[in-house]
Amino acid sequence: MSPALLEVTDLRHSYQTRQGEHTVLDGLTFSVERGEFVSIVGPSGCGKTTLLRSLSGLLRPSGGTVALGGTVIDGVPQGLAMVFQDYRGSLFPWRRVGENVEFPLLGSVPKSERRRRTEESLEAVGLAAAADRYPWQLSGGMQQRVAIARALAMRPELLLMDEPFASVDAQTRSDLEDLLLRVREQFDMTILFVTHDVDESVYLSTRVLSLSKAPTVQTADVTVPLAFPRDQITTREEGAFVTTRSEVARLIRQAGPGGLAA
Repeated sequence: MSPALLEVTDLRHSYQTRQGEHTVLDGLTFSVERGEFVSIVGPSGCGKTTLLRSLSGLLRPSGGTVALGGTVIDGVPQGLAMVFQDYRGSLFPWRRVGENVEFPLLGSVPKSERRRRTEESLEAVGLAAAADRYPWQLSGGMQQRVAIARALAMRPELLLMDEPFASVDAQTRSDLEDLLLRVREQFDMTILFVTHDVDESVYLSTRVLSLSKAPTVQTADVTVPLAFPRDQITTREEGAFVTTRSEVARLIRQAGPGGLAA
């Protein structure tokens, strides 16, 4: 039997403060299979961003292992891309949209293939006509689409997303959620998604992992019993959506102060 795409085993992370050692992650173990969409929820300050940084190789954890495709990660691995919450800080304002999307491919992908991937990725997020514009000429939602297109151009085995829609308005957020589900299907992607929004976690995901307050452990692994494709109106009216949303919200409330908005 082939290993899961992502395998996290007894992941731990601590750092020193003036008051002594502070433990953020206290032994997380979970896996993500190919093709899954897994959301991570938990109280504010529980270490969700620390977890993603550890999974991406940007942060060396204090203990435990992270394996991608059966290979233990030691540094930033091939086959992984990440979309951050702050799209303004992740795009180069002096580069045009197409150049931003193409940038991570420079030096590793032939020019003709870079251009093909850039065009295909921008088309997938509805920005084919914006390739020659600059990020600052676009709305916030469009800039986050550029960030998603850049990740798509890398053709990652696993896409990590750290609250990518938290900085946009409600309508744009709904549009980006549906966009993400479309490109997930189009590119057959596996996604690990951090969010502070209970409804969003249930609407997007095949599974929701619930975390406790720090020192953080996993409190539940909730399967989302909803079929794809999904719709912002009818899906959210389904009894299974309402029941699962309530289950996830209850887990967050029980995790301690500073839980999610329910």
